[in-house]
Amino acid sequence: MTNIFASRLSKIKYLPVLIIAYLAALVMLPFIKRQRYVIGGHSGELFEDNGKAFYEFLVNNKSVSAENVIWYSKQKNALSKQINVNRIGSFKGYFDYFTAKCALYTHSSSTDIAPLAFHFKFMQPIRIYLDHGIDGLKKVGWTSKIEPADGYVVASKVGREIKQQYWHLSDDLIIDTGLARYDRLFETMQGKSHSHVTRILYLPTWREWNYGSEQSEFESTEYFQKIVAFLKDPRTYQLVAKHHVILHVELHPFCEPYLNTFKKQIGHIYRIEFAFGNISDEIIKSDLLITDYSSVCWDFLYQNKPVVFYQFDQERYLKDRGSYLDFDTQLFGPVCKTESELLVALHDYIAGEEKVSQKLRHRYFTHIDGNNCARVYSVIEELSKDAKNR
Repeated sequence: MTNIFASRLSKIKYLPVLIIAYLAALVMLPFIKRQRYVIGGHSGELFEDNGKAFYEFLVNNKSVSAENVIWYSKQKNALSKQINVNRIGSFKGYFDYFTAKCALYTHSSSTDIAPLAFHFKFMQPIRIYLDHGIDGLKKVGWTSKIEPADGYVVASKVGREIKQQYWHLSDDLIIDTGLARYDRLFETMQGKSHSHVTRILYLPTWREWNYGSEQSEFESTEYFQKIVAFLKDPRTYQLVAKHHVILHVELHPFCEPYLNTFKKQIGHIYRIEFAFGNISDEIIKSDLLITDYSSVCWDFLYQNKPVVFYQFDQERYLKDRGSYLDFDTQLFGPVCKTESELLVALHDYIAGEEKVSQKLRHRYFTHIDGNNCARVYSVIEELSKDAKNR
């Protein structure tokens, strides 16, 4: 997967078509009604996450024509024909952006929809930063490069405070609607309880300091060795076998070059699945999450499912990446630094001796009702009315 935070210098190649499309939109705009919603995420490489959730919401919204809902992708033919797609960097992609009613994205408009288009001050659509996860465990180091938007989505007062204090955003730009993708989680939660753990998702996130490592170099990293050691530990096998639990392992997309190395080291272990792909279904199917710093932890908290944090390199992580939260007091699950601590925590949850803190759950989520997309849509409508009245 491409590094979504690559230098903007790589986007200079788009300037000629960007300028031509901008001039064409400038000429045609007086004759066009701004009705389009242009949406993107993950640098156009994935049809997933909050962008996908809001795309599907709009397509099924009777107040919006499906033909006016457009997804942006690097490869136009890579997605289902049922999805209305523009290619990122194309003439039509830029033209639709500058004549759209609203642009929504999970990382930035430049990476997800229209490279460099935010530099043009005139003819911008309403811009909504949907976010790709709740801020908390991972400090954003590029806040000085955050592109301008008309609304930045958060899930709670805690998220609002982070956006104000660390992103330096004004309060009126922050919209506490909840994340779009949680509407699906709310639907799947209805009528279910999670008192019994039968399926565990292990989701270690990536470490920036491992970028570009050769295979042999990567094998010697603490990251690789700790993951392999936990999965091959006889105590892990005994735990899942004794309690008839499935341990499903999903690696971060940046681990793709090292996938065969992982498989070679781990091999086949009874009741442990080793996979690499779309985790949306696993988030719903699994009863408990093991992670280090992944924002997927919030998805589990939202669903009232337990999270165990395995942070074997916490000291280095806090030094090199940083967190908005205090890991000792503000997390919503046990924080483990060794395999032994991790196995004890897992046993306690599987045995039903630990429960999710409802106080913390409601602290981190203002809305648990399945109406997040509807709230985002209402914000867009209000911003649209304000723009017309100016």
